[in-house]
Amino acid sequence: MTVHNVRIGVLDNDACAMQYITLMLNQLNHRNGLELSLWSTTFPTRAIQECQSGNSPTNILLLDMALNGVTGPQVARILHQVSPETAIIGMTSYEPELYRTEAAQAGIPTILDKTTLSEQLPSAIIDVLRTPHPTFRPAAAPTGREPTAMPRLTSAEQRILTLSASGLNAKQIATRLGISADTVFSHRRNIKAKFQASEWHDVITACRNAHII
Repeated sequence: MTVHNVRIGVLDNDACAMQYITLMLNQLNHRNGLELSLWSTTFPTRAIQECQSGNSPTNILLLDMALNGVTGPQVARILHQVSPETAIIGMTSYEPELYRTEAAQAGIPTILDKTTLSEQLPSAIIDVLRTPHPTFRPAAAPTGREPTAMPRLTSAEQRILTLSASGLNAKQIATRLGISADTVFSHRRNIKAKFQASEWHDVITACRNAHII
């Protein structure tokens, strides 16, 4: 039997669903010739970073179609730019047909229904591994802006960026995370340096233009 070493990522804004899917994937490990290496996140930016510059290539990303403030197809457009070797399998708790056209245009050929995920997922992974992964060139996004590769952020930086985008100020973020306001400002300075931005609002604007917050 051919053994496939596969690195799989899971992006789902529902932490409970993400953990369930990860457990499901762990049950598939060492079966059907699959040796799986897994990572998961609720943050679109973190998923893009992991696919773009992780320690090893991500072969498959399981992508929820409805995330906080961004859609799965929007994330897929960016991923095809920064990590064209990563195949994408869509997931949804709603009717898959609602996303079929937009997903296909963004290079997501398969959308699985989460209610029957345990039945569909093993064969979907095998199908991806058996089918040559084409280089996909997505159509221009509706805004006309090109997808943008984002700098790699730490977990703490990602949390602060997400909370800032939700409208919280530095003091409120510090209270939420149990850290000092000075620490928040220190993280902001590091994030601005990574984005080569002089102002914090420029960072937020760049992320919103890229549809990842």
